[in-house]
Amino acid sequence: MRKLELTSRFDAALDAVPEDLAGGPIGLAVSGGSDSLALLHLARQWARARGARLLVLTVDHRLRPASAAEAAGVARLAGELGLAHQTLAWDAPVARQSAARRARHALLAAELKAAGGHLLLTGHTASDQAETVLMRARQGSGWYGLAGMRALSLSPVWPEGEGVWIARPLLGETREDLRGWLEGQGLGWTDDPSNDNPAFERIRVRTRLAAGLALRDRTLACQQHFAELRRLEDALLANWLGRHVHIGADGTVIAHLADLAPERAARGLGILLQCVAGRETPPRSEALRHLAARSLATPAFRGATLGGVRLRPSRAGLKLAPEPVTRQNPPSPEALTARINAFRRLFMNSAHDFVAGAGKESFLKGLAPIFSYNTVSIVRDLP
Repeated sequence: MRKLELTSRFDAALDAVPEDLAGGPIGLAVSGGSDSLALLHLARQWARARGARLLVLTVDHRLRPASAAEAAGVARLAGELGLAHQTLAWDAPVARQSAARRARHALLAAELKAAGGHLLLTGHTASDQAETVLMRARQGSGWYGLAGMRALSLSPVWPEGEGVWIARPLLGETREDLRGWLEGQGLGWTDDPSNDNPAFERIRVRTRLAAGLALRDRTLACQQHFAELRRLEDALLANWLGRHVHIGADGTVIAHLADLAPERAARGLGILLQCVAGRETPPRSEALRHLAARSLATPAFRGATLGGVRLRPSRAGLKLAPEPVTRQNPPSPEALTARINAFRRLFMNSAHDFVAGAGKESFLKGLAPIFSYNTVSIVRDLP
């Protein structure tokens, strides 16, 4: 079978996004680098054929003297292409990649929602995927994390990212292939000098991957195996969230954990804890595993607090509510329901992807053993 052209693969990836998420303008995160400029040109072709409206967004992190000029260059290009553009400036720049990532997503999500959009496209590639997986492996991630970035995911920031979804239609393409396509179109790009700075872990990993394609290909092959396994796990989580998690009128959550395997119970608890507490991320994995094991296996379990949430057993299951110290701004029952439903929809989409890709040979033979380091539990018992 003849391999599809890049434009056809891109169109197919973006057409797979649920239609209701594409209402309003579709945001494009464009920095001026090769990956995001390929995204810009491919998305423009896709949108023109479908009558979709695009909003190009560039974040100026204000960490380099040339960043403002680079953002202005993207604005000019967007204008030449007939696309709306907005430059978003980070008011409190900090030279730390994690802080810059959070600020970037918060700015992008807020601007997109203000314009009436819900879907943000990013230029993440297979090269980024390999880097992410190797970094997570070094940090001791379990198999679920080694499944890598999703083609469609929820915004990683909260509350700014509420209601925003992120699509990565270039996740199957390598950075080299995109640059080759740009060159073939007579298009250039801007190289960020920080992408050559070995002080950043991602750049060190990128350099190692660039030394040979074998490591990248093996990493991506393993990631794909784990991603297929994650789709099965996600289907079970979606079913559990829909059938065994109930939200009361007062915003408390009742969850029935008894029928879950320990690892799945810990993962489900993590989702509920971050939703109930209104936090961006769940507590650390070791603390979740410890709490799940106790709540499942200890008849005398009287309750605990973790991640700003108070947990107590009840006849209907495990009752979760924000700790009193966090009640100054707890999520409303409506907001809590919407966020839990968003997780369920995310997992149902993954389950659909798995069914669509069924028939492939078993992925289990390709899995490699994963070793995780221990973290400190921060569960506090209730009296």
